[in-house]
Amino acid sequence: MSKLKHQHYRSLAIACLACTGLVLLLHLFVNPYRDREWKVRDGLAKFGKRSPASPDVIFLAIDNISATQDALFSDEKGATPGLKRMEGGFPFPRDFYALVIEQLVGAGARVVAFDMLFPSEKDTDGPFREALEKYADKVVIGANLEQRDQGARAGSERIRHALVPPSSSLIPPPERGLDHRAGFVNFWPDPEGLLVRKARYRTTLEEINDLPPEDNSPLLVSLSGRILEKMGRANLIPSPRRPVMFRFAEDARPFPLYEMFVPQLWVKPPYNGGALFRDKVVLIGPDGNWVKDELETPFGLTNGPRIHLSTLNAALAGDFLYETSPRENFLLILLGGLIAWLLGRGMRDPLHRFGVLVGLAIGLYGLAQILFNAAGIFPIVLSPLLALVASGATFSIAEQVLERREKTKLRKTFERYVSKDVVKELVDNPEGWLSTQEGQRKPITVLFSDLRGFTTLTESADPHELVKQLNEYFDDMVEIVFANKGTLDKFIGDAVMAHWGSITSEGVVEDSHRAVSTAIQMRKALALANPEWKKRGMLELQFGIGVNMGEAIIASLGSKQKAEVSAIGDAVNLASRLEGVTKNYHIDLCIGENVATLVRDAFILRSLDSIVVKGKTHAVKIFAVLDECGPGISPPAWLPRHEEAVKLYRAGDFPAAETAWREVLGQAPSDRIAEVFIERCAALRANPPAEKWTGVFEMKSK
Repeated sequence: MSKLKHQHYRSLAIACLACTGLVLLLHLFVNPYRDREWKVRDGLAKFGKRSPASPDVIFLAIDNISATQDALFSDEKGATPGLKRMEGGFPFPRDFYALVIEQLVGAGARVVAFDMLFPSEKDTDGPFREALEKYADKVVIGANLEQRDQGARAGSERIRHALVPPSSSLIPPPERGLDHRAGFVNFWPDPEGLLVRKARYRTTLEEINDLPPEDNSPLLVSLSGRILEKMGRANLIPSPRRPVMFRFAEDARPFPLYEMFVPQLWVKPPYNGGALFRDKVVLIGPDGNWVKDELETPFGLTNGPRIHLSTLNAALAGDFLYETSPRENFLLILLGGLIAWLLGRGMRDPLHRFGVLVGLAIGLYGLAQILFNAAGIFPIVLSPLLALVASGATFSIAEQVLERREKTKLRKTFERYVSKDVVKELVDNPEGWLSTQEGQRKPITVLFSDLRGFTTLTESADPHELVKQLNEYFDDMVEIVFANKGTLDKFIGDAVMAHWGSITSEGVVEDSHRAVSTAIQMRKALALANPEWKKRGMLELQFGIGVNMGEAIIASLGSKQKAEVSAIGDAVNLASRLEGVTKNYHIDLCIGENVATLVRDAFILRSLDSIVVKGKTHAVKIFAVLDECGPGISPPAWLPRHEEAVKLYRAGDFPAAETAWREVLGQAPSDRIAEVFIERCAALRANPPAEKWTGVFEMKSK
């Protein structure tokens, strides 16, 4: 495994473990976080499936009109005994409820339940008590588990709740517990967010106060539990005495209580003379914005009777929710971190990974919603998603930091060899760079420069001064290479090898232009440096430069101990030979015909020769570069005559060619190229070539 990949996996593992561990700590020990977790979890209930309202249960609501009769016409008020007893508004006299029971039971109601408390004695209790006794198997009223002062005590244990049964004037209380005609109406909010999500159907007073129950502790039954008993469906009451989570029911249609006492409405649909209530459970309780009996649920403030409707509906439909256990929550959080780890190992592209991470988070939330809707499973949501997203995001940040650090390190390394522009391309697009590691053929332009007579200089010069001068020379030359976006391949003693197109390229034309421009700028830089060196008592330096373009292999070359990216091939070798050729023609810059073809319009070129370099069999035309084309720069007047001489020479007309070069020499007395060709023409006239003349000159040395 590569070092970079090892760092990648290690950073991934650390990020996933750290984030998952932090989420576990938040989940276990930080209450504000747990509240937030439940808010997200409640979203499953709020936006998910609600249990269909049972057709066997009817909600007879004490709504605003029933409680005040403000909206009734004057001729309706007091028109019947029931309406007359309602005239004073809520709370109604208790004999009114006797009328309600009589009319509903008379209509065939199966159970009549009051989500109401009757804790104290009233003057009108008599008729109500008689109705409760007469229809004891069909009527249920509310009792209360009242919260007491925290200072109250029973023995040595703190008491938080005490039983407040219905008034003894209505139902004579048993020695302990509740009469079968009463059920407690209490709901206790969960500590997380103080919302009602669960209900107790059966319990004991000790358990409500978090005390161990006694063997003979009377069992207290909730209002919903009592209704189920009266229905003959006690088997549907959840067996655990602990709170159970239920699915909230769809909002049931409320029927205003007062309407059952309006004759014109009672005989018409939906009441149909009481047929609506036949064999039904009728729950009576306050409903509307005037009610103070409200509790916070995942759906906001909800009236108490509607919560009772949901608990009754859940028992009838068996629609309870399975809350994931602490162990399962732990595993779900670990699963979030594990998915992030697998994603980080399998997907390196950060943008794609981010997209998949977001998709997975949405998918996991969707899966939780499906489990809630279809299977009644109520899993934690926030912590697994946070473990997933936080692990993925933290790893991505760590990866970016690591990658930035590696890029900085790589940038600093490569800026010693290539220009900053090339380094930027290398670092930002590493795929192209990495592909060179195993070898790649590319058309490149290669530049070789070499100092003249440097070996002799090393024998006589002061070592300290020579090294200092050589480093100054390299600084100037490399800066020019980098300024022209070239790649420094290596130093070979006093020689410099650079190339264009090996790592980045804007095309062979641009690569060749930059290489030749580099050579000209190196020439000018050396011309400026020599006088300064001379003033300091240092030697003046001269060099030769060869530039060639052709196909080469770019690869990482070397041993296990040391390797470097370099270029190899005929194009590289020819560039080196062209640098050596400069000595034969007494010039400082020689380019091959491939380069000349590409840069002819941008530089002033001088045709030299058609040669076969040592070790090769194919001839190549070579050229000198006089200067770069530009404003105020014109070719020398003798250049056309020189080009004509080259043509005569290659045609084998040596006398005419010699004459032409003598004319060039007359215009440029110090032109060493003309002198070289004059000598060669004289030799060829004296010893004509044995075979047919091709104009090709074979180099005998490097």
